[in-house]
Amino acid sequence: MRLKSEHDRKRIPYVQDEAIELASDPRSYYDYLCIIRFVLPRIIFEKLGLPMPLKWHRDDRQICSEAVYEVFHRAKLVDILFPYCTPPLPGDFVTDSVLLEQKWLGILSEDLVSLQGHAKERT
Repeated sequence: MRLKSEHDRKRIPYVQDEAIELASDPRSYYDYLCIIRFVLPRIIFEKLGLPMPLKWHRDDRQICSEAVYEVFHRAKLVDILFPYCTPPLPGDFVTDSVLLEQKWLGILSEDLVSLQGHAKERT
């Protein structure tokens, strides 16, 4: 993490605490292996300013990106992640998505969803 200020540096231990809490939560989608395999390496690479290896960029389930974002969000440090660190997550492709608002210049409406559904029925 290329930290922006001394204030951010003081908040970094919260990331580790939140990663442990997320992995310990029985309702969480992530377990300790996920945190160790995906989140901690991402934090280390960002901290050292090294480029992320391709295997993290090509994680088809996006566990790495989603878990990292979740941990940083819980630690209230998501503002220090640069845009390339937060690729689209599965939640970005639902009705109230910032990405969809930028792309479509409006939220995905029920009319558009129903039009796509009717097109599938015709085929």
